[in-house]
Amino acid sequence: MSSIDFQKTYPLSEEYERIKERAIQYLDKYLGYPDLITFNDPDRSVTFSTERLIPNVSTNRPRVMLLFSNPHPLSIHQGMFLSPSSKGRESLFWPTMEDAGWLPIPKGNRNSKQLADICLKAEYQGPFEFIFYCYYAFPTDYPEDISSIFGMEYFRQVIEPGAVDEFKKIIQETSVEAVVTFNKGIFNLVSKNPNERYIERLIEGELIQSQIKGIDRYVPIFLTFPTGWRYHRQYMYFRKAILDTIRTAISSGSNVPGRKNT
Repeated sequence: MSSIDFQKTYPLSEEYERIKERAIQYLDKYLGYPDLITFNDPDRSVTFSTERLIPNVSTNRPRVMLLFSNPHPLSIHQGMFLSPSSKGRESLFWPTMEDAGWLPIPKGNRNSKQLADICLKAEYQGPFEFIFYCYYAFPTDYPEDISSIFGMEYFRQVIEPGAVDEFKKIIQETSVEAVVTFNKGIFNLVSKNPNERYIERLIEGELIQSQIKGIDRYVPIFLTFPTGWRYHRQYMYFRKAILDTIRTAISSGSNVPGRKNT
């Protein structure tokens, strides 16, 4: 379970040709990446690479899940979550996490291969041990592309139920104590108390918290800024400030069973 890249297959049946056509349209610039997407004509299915990172050691720090929407093809191709853009620009996620002391990995050690190795072995300082997890497994530029490719019926009948079941399974099996997500839509899918207006609230320093629904223990979930958010003159200050607030909430016992939401 500790590997980063692995493969999944969706059986497509009578929708096969239409889904294949739409996938080629949406993912055209990535289809040259080895093993990213493979359409299997004989059994009318699609096999694709996805990603998840679960440390292969235990450091006895609280285990926190960093929850993302779905993999990006560039990150799968480069072998690590939140890899540089096609122009080589580093994801804002890494300097933000370093600045906040959550993942204080120096810039010189932040190429994709080094990051994957460091995070798999949990060889970083900081208060938590991190699981990197994508709610949806299929790689696209944007999460809404998934339903556009597969069609709303297949998305609701196959992809959504599978995502729910796998997410709850990983939460239970890996003893996650808290979840932090960077995507409001995903927060609203998995939490008991959905939120709408949130960027302004985060800027104001408000802790946006709920708990994971549908599991048999209390696991808090926190919402922070999107990984690429930079739409304020003081964006680094606000990004660090909310992570400081979340860190305090987790460390002070927000994951105690039975504690009420805020």
